Amino acid sequence: MIHYQLSVQYPTSQFLEVSISFQVSAPGKISLKLPIWRAGRYQEANYARFIRGFAVKDFSEEEVPFMKVSKAIWQFEASKGGEYSVKYQFFAGQMDAGSSWIDDEQVYLNLVNCCMEVSGVAPTECQVQTRFPYPVKVTTLDSINSNQFSASSFQQLADSTILATKQIMHSKFEVNSVKFHCWFKGDIYFNKYEFLESLQKVAEKLINDFGVFPEKEYHFIFQLLPYTHYHGVEHRRGTVITYGPAESLKNPKNYHELMGISSHELYHAWNVCRIRPKALLPYDFSVENYTDSGWILEGITSYMGDLYLLKSGFWSLSEFLDKLQRTVQRVSEDFGWRHQSILESSFDTWIDGYQKSIPDRRQNIYSNGALIALALDIHLLNDGLSLSEFMQIAWKRFGSKMRGYQEYSFWREVEKVSRKFDFMGFYSRYISGKESIIEHLKEILPILGIKLEEGFQNDYLRNNLGVLLEGESVKKIHPDSFAYQVLMLGDEIKNVSPKGELEVHRVNGNSYSYKIKESSTQFFPEYKFQIEQETPQREKWMQ
Repeated sequence: MIHYQLSVQYPTSQFLEVSISFQVSAPGKISLKLPIWRAGRYQEANYARFIRGFAVKDFSEEEVPFMKVSKAIWQFEASKGGEYSVKYQFFAGQMDAGSSWIDDEQVYLNLVNCCMEVSGVAPTECQVQTRFPYPVKVTTLDSINSNQFSASSFQQLADSTILATKQIMHSKFEVNSVKFHCWFKGDIYFNKYEFLESLQKVAEKLINDFGVFPEKEYHFIFQLLPYTHYHGVEHRRGTVITYGPAESLKNPKNYHELMGISSHELYHAWNVCRIRPKALLPYDFSVENYTDSGWILEGITSYMGDLYLLKSGFWSLSEFLDKLQRTVQRVSEDFGWRHQSILESSFDTWIDGYQKSIPDRRQNIYSNGALIALALDIHLLNDGLSLSEFMQIAWKRFGSKMRGYQEYSFWREVEKVSRKFDFMGFYSRYISGKESIIEHLKEILPILGIKLEEGFQNDYLRNNLGVLLEGESVKKIHPDSFAYQVLMLGDEIKNVSPKGELEVHRVNGNSYSYKIKESSTQFFPEYKFQIEQETPQREKWMQ
């Protein structure tokens, strides 16, 4: 067994003291590997930057020399068998759903950030002992007593969260013998009972459609913060959701946003936590884990998380389409689909998948992926099936026994259930290809009795010249416009004359006057949905 002792002496220092002890059966090299990334975010996090004071001692409390062999791997030579211990400090100073934070109110840890995997000893159970100034209120580890916990492996340990705090609000509900716990850290500015009822209905609908919930118990851990924040991270036994400012949840729009991210993360309990590519099974946190299925993990989940707010009755069709309209609008103003397929963009999350990239380099696996998932659902509905029913097939085939899938094996299951739907044609155009999914949605949404319309306002810069502003600064230029040939991102538009001349100040200090030729094409339309006559496919879709 590997023992992890986690303690906090001075909470306001934000340092966590970590001690790891383990038995070595024979002389040899032992490696301590700190994860370089975490599940749910396929990008390096470099947690090693939060480590200081690393040291190794042997069974006689003598210091053992060590060396770093990479940025996140420490290694030492065990001269003989016996117990060894490793100690270091971890700075827990980042509050979000996937990081760790310590202050004078709480010790909140995602163990993947701060716990090292011991390599060179036999795989074994992990035991965690805590010494915190506050009691542990919630953890997704197995509990032994109030300050001792266990995990069957490092994989389970790295998937776990601990929250020790002076004060927290706890509620729970049960669905098909599965206990769902909701923990609220922070002030609640919404009707908690209505929220729990809505969340329970989402859980009931999901469990009904999948047939089973993967775990016996599940924890929603909400960090309701006094400042702006929006984040969620999935775990097999729960999710952490950070949202702020908490007081903004008085606003129905923000309250709906909280429900949306809750539904999204709950859907991950099946899709990602269980239905997962072989490339991520198991996770190897010491290196990048590449997959071209990122859009399946996040795009399908983004779409289905919202769809289940509709299916469960939390959202009306109009409310669902309002959210979808914002996604369509956002995707329509980016042209990454011209340069990368969604498969290539999934693979490239390790480069810039979670930050601003160069213009139109890639697709967003969440937003573009969600629209591809919608289109796939419409085609399946037209075939008498649905994406919900297909994901139940994927659960049975790949998720229930954690077999994992190759990208081609996942889509082979779609081919098996397709009748009139030309899935391979769809795949070659919108999944491996580089065609506009929005144009395709305009063609097929009438199957659901919904029309996607585009319109143009009297906005000369946006619609005639293809220029989007943020304040006075140019933030986007349509690649097909004449403006693309003369303007730069960051240019400040100081004046637009009645004759269409632009006075521009550039970041290099120069000023220019341009008369940009108007195109016969209008740019950057605004999209809206029109609900038309109900169809059998829409009825099935909403059930």
